[in-house]
Amino acid sequence: MARTIVLKISKLIFFIVIFLVVGKCMGDPYIYINHDIASSLAQFLSGDVNAESLYDAYFYIDVASVIVITVAIYNAGLFIYKKFR
Repeated sequence: MARTIVLKISKLIFFIVIFLVVGKCMGDPYIYINHDIASSLAQFLSGDVNAESLYDAYFYIDVASVIVITVAIYNAGLFIYKKFR
């Protein structure tokens, strides 16, 4: 019982650490996110394209990309751990 709780907590901590490292290593989202995609997302989300909605769109795209990369690294790390355990 206690072992499963410790394993789940350690997996959560591993995911959070990867999330923070990937988020810190990613550059400025204005560099790698296309402006047209951000403005179309801002139009979809808020119905208007202004500075605030563009900032929101860049933030949402940035967080989504960090989560996707983090999940990929997390799954690869757990796969490697289980493979060589």
